[in-house]
Amino acid sequence: MSSSEHNDSDDEDSELLRQPSRFAAVSEPKESDKAKKPKNRSVREFFGHDEYCYIMDAKNNGNIGRYLNHSCSPNVFVQNVFVDTHDLRFPWVAFFALTYIHAGTELTWDYNYDVGSVPGKVLHCYCGSNDCRGRLL
Repeated sequence: MSSSEHNDSDDEDSELLRQPSRFAAVSEPKESDKAKKPKNRSVREFFGHDEYCYIMDAKNNGNIGRYLNHSCSPNVFVQNVFVDTHDLRFPWVAFFALTYIHAGTELTWDYNYDVGSVPGKVLHCYCGSNDCRGRLL
């Protein structure tokens, strides 16, 4: 889209039709990448096996943050912020820029899913970055 066609309006009446990005498929992750341990400990490890896991899902409801997509080389990072409670399962989330981000650049963050954490579920990553891990789950 050229700069003259750019429309900052989110009105549904906008004549501009937005299309999803298309990314090339990425090959399977290398064996050496699969064996790497995550650098941060999962919050799930702090609670027992009989406790429920709460998932943030903004598919049907949420604020503007629901439009931030995954990238293995993100330009923002997420930080848990405890406002209403200090329970690790119920943080508010805040996004912060990792670098200067030019206007019009897609905002992306690393979902940090644990590959293999959901038995029988494989979710490939198509972010297209040079450091793409190839899989989300």
